[in-house]
Amino acid sequence: MQNLEILLQCLYLSDKILTVILRFRGLSAIGNGCKKLKNLTLSDCYFLSDKGLEAIAAGCKELAHLEVNGCHNIGTLGLESIGQSCQSLTELALLYCQRIGNSALLLVGRGCKFLQALHLVDCSNIGDEGIGSIARGCQNLKKLHIRRCYKIGNKGIVAVGENCKSLTELSLRFCDRVGDEALIAIGQGCSLKHLNVSGCHQIGDAGIIAIARGCPQLNYLDVSVLQNLGDMAMAELGEGCPLLKDIVLSHCRQITDIGLAHLVKNCTMLESCHMVYCPGITAVGVATVVSSCINIKKVMVEKWKVSQRTRRRAGSVISYLCIDL
Repeated sequence: MQNLEILLQCLYLSDKILTVILRFRGLSAIGNGCKKLKNLTLSDCYFLSDKGLEAIAAGCKELAHLEVNGCHNIGTLGLESIGQSCQSLTELALLYCQRIGNSALLLVGRGCKFLQALHLVDCSNIGDEGIGSIARGCQNLKKLHIRRCYKIGNKGIVAVGENCKSLTELSLRFCDRVGDEALIAIGQGCSLKHLNVSGCHQIGDAGIIAIARGCPQLNYLDVSVLQNLGDMAMAELGEGCPLLKDIVLSHCRQITDIGLAHLVKNCTMLESCHMVYCPGITAVGVATVVSSCINIKKVMVEKWKVSQRTRRRAGSVISYLCIDL
Protein backbone atom coordinates (compact mmCIF):
# COMPACT_ATOMS: atom_id res chain seq x y z
CA MET A 1 0.00 0.00 0.00
CA GLN A 2 2.74 2.46 0.95
CA ASN A 3 4.67 1.79 -2.28
CA LEU A 4 1.53 2.47 -4.30
CA GLU A 5 1.04 5.83 -2.58
CA ILE A 6 4.64 6.83 -3.30
CA LEU A 7 4.20 5.93 -6.95
CA LEU A 8 1.16 8.17 -7.22
CA GLN A 9 2.94 11.05 -5.53
CA CYS A 10 5.87 10.76 -7.92
CA LEU A 11 3.55 10.80 -10.90
CA TYR A 12 2.35 14.22 -9.80
CA LEU A 13 5.58 15.58 -11.24
CA SER A 14 5.39 13.81 -14.59
CA ASP A 15 3.55 14.46 -17.83
CA LYS A 16 4.14 10.90 -19.08
CA ILE A 17 1.27 8.49 -19.74
CA LEU A 18 -0.14 6.95 -16.58
CA THR A 19 -1.85 3.57 -16.74
CA VAL A 20 -3.67 2.77 -13.51
CA ILE A 21 -5.05 -0.66 -12.68
CA LEU A 22 -5.88 -0.34 -8.98
CA ARG A 23 -6.95 -3.14 -6.69
CA PHE A 24 -6.57 -1.65 -3.25
CA ARG A 25 -7.29 2.07 -3.54
CA GLY A 26 -9.90 4.20 -5.26
CA LEU A 27 -9.33 6.99 -7.73
CA SER A 28 -9.66 9.61 -5.00
CA ALA A 29 -5.94 9.22 -4.25
CA ILE A 30 -5.11 10.23 -7.81
CA GLY A 31 -7.63 13.04 -7.84
CA ASN A 32 -6.25 14.45 -4.61
CA GLY A 33 -2.55 13.96 -5.31
CA CYS A 34 -2.03 14.24 -9.07
CA LYS A 35 -3.26 17.70 -9.97
CA LYS A 36 -1.08 17.85 -13.10
CA LEU A 37 -2.18 14.48 -14.45
CA LYS A 38 -2.73 14.61 -18.22
CA ASN A 39 -3.08 10.97 -19.30
CA LEU A 40 -5.14 8.27 -17.60
CA THR A 41 -6.03 4.74 -18.70
CA LEU A 42 -8.44 2.63 -16.65
CA SER A 43 -8.49 -0.96 -17.85
CA ASP A 44 -10.74 -3.75 -16.48
CA CYS A 45 -11.19 -1.98 -13.17
CA TYR A 46 -14.37 -3.73 -12.10
CA PHE A 47 -14.27 -2.26 -8.59
CA LEU A 48 -14.22 1.37 -9.73
CA SER A 49 -17.44 3.36 -9.94
CA ASP A 50 -18.71 6.78 -10.95
CA LYS A 51 -17.48 8.23 -7.65
CA GLY A 52 -13.91 7.41 -8.60
CA LEU A 53 -14.19 9.16 -11.95
CA GLU A 54 -15.85 12.11 -10.24
CA ALA A 55 -12.78 12.36 -7.98
CA ILE A 56 -10.52 12.42 -11.03
CA ALA A 57 -12.63 15.13 -12.66
CA ALA A 58 -12.60 17.25 -9.50
CA GLY A 59 -8.85 16.99 -8.93
CA CYS A 60 -7.27 16.54 -12.35
CA LYS A 61 -8.63 19.43 -14.37
CA GLU A 62 -5.68 19.35 -16.80
CA LEU A 63 -6.57 15.85 -17.97
CA ALA A 64 -6.03 15.61 -21.74
CA HIS A 65 -6.29 11.87 -22.54
CA LEU A 66 -8.75 9.50 -20.90
CA GLU A 67 -9.38 5.84 -21.72
CA VAL A 68 -12.00 3.80 -19.90
CA ASN A 69 -11.76 0.16 -20.95
CA GLY A 70 -14.02 -2.54 -19.55
CA CYS A 71 -14.80 -0.73 -16.29
CA HIS A 72 -18.36 -2.00 -16.02
CA ASN A 73 -19.31 -0.04 -12.92
CA ILE A 74 -18.46 3.31 -14.46
CA GLY A 75 -21.50 4.85 -16.11
CA THR A 76 -23.05 8.06 -17.32
CA LEU A 77 -22.60 10.09 -14.12
CA GLY A 78 -18.86 9.50 -14.00
CA LEU A 79 -18.28 10.66 -17.55
CA GLU A 80 -20.62 13.61 -17.09
CA SER A 81 -18.28 14.87 -14.37
CA ILE A 82 -15.37 14.68 -16.84
CA GLY A 83 -17.33 16.77 -19.33
CA GLN A 84 -18.12 19.35 -16.69
CA SER A 85 -14.61 19.72 -15.25
CA CYS A 86 -11.92 18.64 -17.73
CA GLN A 87 -11.99 21.35 -20.37
CA SER A 88 -8.52 20.44 -21.67
CA LEU A 89 -9.58 16.95 -22.78
CA THR A 90 -8.33 16.25 -26.31
CA GLU A 91 -8.78 12.45 -26.58
CA LEU A 92 -11.46 10.19 -25.13
CA ALA A 93 -11.73 6.41 -25.53
CA LEU A 94 -14.70 4.45 -24.18
CA LEU A 95 -14.28 0.72 -24.74
CA TYR A 96 -16.92 -1.80 -23.65
CA CYS A 97 -18.69 0.80 -21.52
CA GLN A 98 -22.25 -0.49 -21.51
CA ARG A 99 -23.50 1.86 -18.79
CA ILE A 100 -22.47 5.15 -20.39
CA GLY A 101 -25.30 6.88 -22.26
CA ASN A 102 -25.97 9.86 -24.50
CA SER A 103 -26.23 12.47 -21.75
CA ALA A 104 -22.57 11.87 -20.87
CA LEU A 105 -21.49 12.83 -24.38
CA LEU A 106 -23.84 15.81 -24.22
CA LEU A 107 -21.78 17.24 -21.35
CA VAL A 108 -18.50 16.29 -23.00
CA GLY A 109 -19.67 18.17 -26.08
CA ARG A 110 -20.53 21.21 -24.02
CA GLY A 111 -17.41 21.26 -21.86
CA CYS A 112 -14.56 19.75 -23.90
CA LYS A 113 -14.28 22.10 -26.85
CA PHE A 114 -10.72 20.99 -27.62
CA LEU A 115 -11.58 17.31 -28.10
CA GLN A 116 -9.79 16.02 -31.20
CA ALA A 117 -10.25 12.25 -30.99
CA LEU A 118 -13.13 10.03 -29.87
CA HIS A 119 -12.99 6.21 -29.79
CA LEU A 120 -16.10 4.13 -29.02
CA VAL A 121 -16.19 0.32 -28.96
CA ASP A 122 -19.24 -1.73 -27.93
CA CYS A 123 -20.97 1.16 -26.17
CA SER A 124 -24.52 -0.10 -26.53
CA ASN A 125 -26.26 2.90 -24.92
CA ILE A 126 -24.65 5.58 -27.05
CA GLY A 127 -26.56 6.59 -30.16
CA ASP A 128 -27.16 9.44 -32.58
CA GLU A 129 -28.03 11.93 -29.84
CA GLY A 130 -24.64 11.47 -28.18
CA ILE A 131 -22.68 11.66 -31.43
CA GLY A 132 -24.65 14.73 -32.48
CA SER A 133 -23.74 16.44 -29.19
CA ILE A 134 -20.07 15.75 -29.81
CA ALA A 135 -20.31 16.97 -33.41
CA ARG A 136 -21.94 20.27 -32.48
CA GLY A 137 -19.78 20.93 -29.42
CA CYS A 138 -16.37 19.58 -30.47
CA GLN A 139 -15.92 21.05 -33.91
CA ASN A 140 -12.13 20.56 -33.78
CA LEU A 141 -12.63 16.78 -33.92
CA LYS A 142 -10.07 15.11 -36.18
CA LYS A 143 -10.51 11.41 -35.42
CA LEU A 144 -13.74 9.48 -34.88
CA HIS A 145 -13.42 5.72 -34.45
CA ILE A 146 -16.60 3.73 -33.71
CA ARG A 147 -16.97 -0.05 -33.63
CA ARG A 148 -20.08 -2.12 -32.97
CA CYS A 149 -22.17 0.72 -31.54
CA TYR A 150 -25.48 -0.40 -32.98
CA LYS A 151 -27.58 2.61 -31.95
CA ILE A 152 -25.46 5.00 -33.99
CA GLY A 153 -26.87 5.61 -37.46
CA ASN A 154 -27.09 8.20 -40.22
CA LYS A 155 -28.34 11.07 -38.08
CA GLY A 156 -25.29 11.17 -35.81
CA ILE A 157 -22.75 10.84 -38.61
CA VAL A 158 -24.55 13.45 -40.74
CA ALA A 159 -24.10 15.85 -37.81
CA VAL A 160 -20.37 15.08 -37.86
CA GLY A 161 -20.18 15.88 -41.57
CA GLU A 162 -22.02 19.16 -41.07
CA ASN A 163 -19.98 20.38 -38.09
CA CYS A 164 -16.54 18.74 -37.93
CA LYS A 165 -14.75 20.20 -40.93
CA SER A 166 -11.31 19.19 -39.59
CA LEU A 167 -12.13 15.47 -39.49
CA THR A 168 -9.48 13.42 -41.30
CA GLU A 169 -9.99 9.92 -39.84
CA LEU A 170 -13.34 8.14 -39.70
CA SER A 171 -13.84 4.50 -38.74
CA LEU A 172 -17.36 3.05 -38.48
CA ARG A 173 -16.73 -0.68 -38.27
CA PHE A 174 -19.84 -2.87 -38.09
CA CYS A 175 -22.18 0.05 -37.41
CA ASP A 176 -25.04 -1.49 -39.34
CA ARG A 177 -27.39 1.49 -39.11
CA VAL A 178 -24.98 3.76 -41.00
CA GLY A 179 -25.71 4.08 -44.71
CA ASP A 180 -25.06 6.19 -47.80
CA GLU A 181 -26.74 9.28 -46.34
CA ALA A 182 -24.06 9.49 -43.67
CA LEU A 183 -21.16 9.21 -46.11
CA ILE A 184 -22.70 11.75 -48.47
CA ALA A 185 -22.65 14.28 -45.61
CA ILE A 186 -19.07 13.34 -44.73
CA GLY A 187 -17.96 13.70 -48.34
CA GLN A 188 -19.54 17.15 -48.55
CA GLY A 189 -18.17 18.40 -45.24
CA CYS A 190 -14.83 16.74 -44.51
CA SER A 191 -11.58 15.97 -46.32
CA LEU A 192 -10.81 12.49 -45.05
CA LYS A 193 -7.45 10.75 -45.31
CA HIS A 194 -8.55 7.54 -43.57
CA LEU A 195 -11.91 5.78 -43.89
CA ASN A 196 -12.98 2.39 -42.56
CA VAL A 197 -16.61 1.33 -43.08
CA SER A 198 -16.05 -2.41 -42.87
CA GLY A 199 -19.26 -4.30 -42.18
CA CYS A 200 -21.60 -1.31 -42.65
CA HIS A 201 -23.84 -3.27 -44.99
CA GLN A 202 -26.19 -0.38 -45.79
CA ILE A 203 -23.38 1.51 -47.51
CA GLY A 204 -23.21 1.10 -51.30
CA ASP A 205 -21.98 2.92 -54.37
CA ALA A 206 -23.64 6.26 -53.56
CA GLY A 207 -21.83 6.71 -50.26
CA ILE A 208 -18.39 5.74 -51.53
CA ILE A 209 -18.85 7.87 -54.67
CA ALA A 210 -19.53 10.86 -52.40
CA ILE A 211 -16.29 10.14 -50.56
CA ALA A 212 -14.40 9.80 -53.84
CA ARG A 213 -15.67 13.17 -55.02
CA GLY A 214 -15.22 15.01 -51.74
CA CYS A 215 -12.05 13.55 -50.23
CA PRO A 216 -9.18 13.78 -52.75
CA GLN A 217 -6.60 13.33 -49.94
CA LEU A 218 -7.87 9.85 -49.06
CA ASN A 219 -4.98 7.40 -48.66
CA TYR A 220 -6.56 4.51 -46.70
CA LEU A 221 -9.90 2.83 -47.38
CA ASP A 222 -11.48 -0.31 -45.92
CA VAL A 223 -14.80 -1.25 -47.51
CA SER A 224 -14.68 -4.95 -46.71
CA VAL A 225 -17.94 -6.89 -46.32
CA LEU A 226 -19.97 -4.29 -48.25
CA GLN A 227 -22.24 -6.49 -50.33
CA ASN A 228 -23.83 -3.60 -52.27
CA LEU A 229 -20.59 -1.97 -53.38
CA GLY A 230 -19.71 -2.35 -57.05
CA ASP A 231 -17.58 -1.27 -59.97
CA MET A 232 -19.08 2.20 -60.26
CA ALA A 233 -17.64 3.18 -56.88
CA MET A 234 -14.24 1.73 -57.84
CA ALA A 235 -14.18 3.85 -60.99
CA GLU A 236 -15.01 7.01 -59.02
CA LEU A 237 -12.30 6.24 -56.46
CA GLY A 238 -9.82 5.88 -59.29
CA GLU A 239 -10.81 9.29 -60.63
CA GLY A 240 -11.06 11.15 -57.34
CA CYS A 241 -8.49 9.64 -54.96
CA PRO A 242 -5.10 9.41 -56.72
CA LEU A 243 -3.25 9.38 -53.36
CA LEU A 244 -4.82 6.11 -52.24
CA LYS A 245 -2.15 3.79 -50.82
CA ASP A 246 -4.08 1.07 -48.96
CA ILE A 247 -7.42 -0.49 -49.85
CA VAL A 248 -9.30 -3.44 -48.37
CA LEU A 249 -11.96 -4.92 -50.65
CA SER A 250 -12.34 -8.36 -49.08
CA HIS A 251 -15.80 -10.00 -49.15
CA CYS A 252 -17.15 -7.46 -51.67
CA ARG A 253 -19.15 -9.69 -53.99
CA GLN A 254 -20.12 -7.06 -56.57
CA ILE A 255 -16.63 -5.78 -57.42
CA THR A 256 -15.13 -7.28 -60.58
CA ASP A 257 -11.96 -7.10 -62.64
CA ILE A 258 -13.49 -4.16 -64.52
CA GLY A 259 -13.87 -2.02 -61.41
CA LEU A 260 -10.41 -2.98 -60.21
CA ALA A 261 -8.92 -1.89 -63.53
CA HIS A 262 -10.60 1.52 -63.25
CA LEU A 263 -9.34 1.87 -59.68
CA VAL A 264 -5.68 1.21 -60.37
CA LYS A 265 -5.57 3.17 -63.63
CA ASN A 266 -5.06 6.42 -61.70
CA CYS A 267 -4.26 5.13 -58.20
CA THR A 268 -0.69 4.34 -59.17
CA MET A 269 0.58 5.01 -55.63
CA LEU A 270 -1.26 1.96 -54.30
CA GLU A 271 0.94 -0.07 -51.92
CA SER A 272 -1.50 -2.57 -50.41
CA CYS A 273 -4.62 -4.29 -51.74
CA HIS A 274 -6.61 -6.96 -49.87
CA MET A 275 -9.20 -8.69 -52.07
CA VAL A 276 -9.92 -12.15 -50.69
CA TYR A 277 -13.37 -13.69 -51.15
CA CYS A 278 -14.30 -11.39 -54.03
CA PRO A 279 -15.82 -13.82 -56.58
CA GLY A 280 -15.89 -11.17 -59.33
CA ILE A 281 -12.13 -10.69 -59.18
CA THR A 282 -10.11 -13.24 -61.13
CA ALA A 283 -6.48 -13.85 -62.04
CA VAL A 284 -6.86 -11.08 -64.64
CA GLY A 285 -7.68 -8.52 -61.95
CA VAL A 286 -4.79 -9.64 -59.77
CA ALA A 287 -2.40 -9.29 -62.71
CA THR A 288 -3.79 -5.81 -63.41
CA VAL A 289 -3.02 -4.63 -59.89
CA VAL A 290 0.50 -6.04 -59.97
CA SER A 291 1.33 -4.60 -63.40
CA SER A 292 -0.27 -1.15 -62.90
CA CYS A 293 0.95 -0.24 -59.41
CA ILE A 294 4.71 0.16 -59.40
CA ASN A 295 4.75 0.83 -55.64
CA ILE A 296 2.74 -2.25 -54.68
CA LYS A 297 4.11 -4.03 -51.61
CA LYS A 298 1.32 -6.37 -50.56
CA VAL A 299 -1.52 -8.10 -52.40
CA MET A 300 -3.67 -10.50 -50.39
CA VAL A 301 -5.73 -12.91 -52.47
CA GLU A 302 -6.63 -16.58 -52.86
CA LYS A 303 -3.74 -18.65 -54.17
CA TRP A 304 -5.67 -20.06 -57.10
CA LYS A 305 -6.25 -16.56 -58.50
CA VAL A 306 -2.54 -15.96 -59.04
CA SER A 307 -1.23 -17.08 -62.42
CA GLN A 308 2.25 -18.47 -62.84
CA ARG A 309 3.25 -15.38 -64.76
CA THR A 310 2.03 -13.07 -61.96
CA ARG A 311 3.76 -15.25 -59.39
CA ARG A 312 7.05 -15.00 -61.27
CA ARG A 313 6.67 -11.28 -61.73
CA ALA A 314 5.57 -10.31 -58.21
CA GLY A 315 5.65 -13.36 -55.97
CA SER A 316 7.34 -11.45 -53.16
CA VAL A 317 4.39 -9.07 -52.68
CA ILE A 318 1.58 -11.64 -52.80
CA SER A 319 0.12 -13.04 -49.58
CA TYR A 320 -2.39 -15.84 -49.30
CA LEU A 321 -5.11 -15.96 -46.69
CA CYS A 322 -5.38 -19.75 -47.04
CA ILE A 323 -2.93 -21.65 -49.21
CA ASP A 324 -5.37 -24.48 -49.92
CA LEU A 325 -8.15 -22.38 -51.47
